[in-house]
Amino acid sequence: MKQEQYILGQSIAKAIQDLGEEIRLDLSLQPNPNLNAGTVIGTVKDENGNPIDHALIKIMDSNHNPLAHAFTGADGAYIFSPFPPGTDYHIYATKQGYALAENLPFTLLPNQTIRKDFTLVVDPNASLGIIAGDVTNKTTHAPVKGAVVNLYSVDELGVETLYAVAYTNEYGQFVFSELPLGNYIVRVNALGYKPYATTVLISGPGQIAHVISDLNVDQDSSRGTISGIITETNNQPIPFADVTLYRVEADNSLTPIAFTKTNDEGVYLFINVPQGNYKIKSNKIFISQSV
Repeated sequence: MKQEQYILGQSIAKAIQDLGEEIRLDLSLQPNPNLNAGTVIGTVKDENGNPIDHALIKIMDSNHNPLAHAFTGADGAYIFSPFPPGTDYHIYATKQGYALAENLPFTLLPNQTIRKDFTLVVDPNASLGIIAGDVTNKTTHAPVKGAVVNLYSVDELGVETLYAVAYTNEYGQFVFSELPLGNYIVRVNALGYKPYATTVLISGPGQIAHVISDLNVDQDSSRGTISGIITETNNQPIPFADVTLYRVEADNSLTPIAFTKTNDEGVYLFINVPQGNYKIKSNKIFISQSV
């Protein structure tokens, strides 16, 4: 087999302008990096021995870093050429609808041709669908972390059955996988937001349905609470004390916004408090009996 020892080079252009003029054209040739390269070939077939067209073949190094990929032709054949010699190569084959297949790791010597054939098995989960979604704040579009996502399957009578539960990650994302064909309802609940629900139809094998859940802030549940205990200097609780809640304004002035009394254990509670800075003031009126 003939191989080019160097990479084909090309010199700069120079002109001969005068009679009998002599010019010099030098050229430095670069070694052919593929001079000692090998070749990896093979075929991909199904369990019945039929060639699989457009199957993906991928080669990785010993640390499973991807190096190269190729696709089979109509005859199920593929080729990697030239391919650098090396050790502990990993090679995989797959196609949509089939399970990922791995052949034995191999070493490729200089100028060697090695054959790696595959038989792909139908993936039983290939006909199943996926529902993937993003949960965001409808106003700010920020992701909502820690939302509870319930997936219900809906039968032909409209009866809902809880099928799976997921939780959003820090990016507001969730995924339900390996779903049979059918109708589903996605219900999303998150602290401080109104509940959200939407219907999803998985109608075809391998379908991926994307759901975007924009949650509206619940003005009531999104507000906070302020509570505490009013005590004497000896840490004894003061029952039925007056407690006033003040909002601390930007100029540090105080604006009273709510009033309550402690219970018999000295506990007070303010609910539905908007975001902001607050202080409380408390006292108890002592009424002396006149003689």
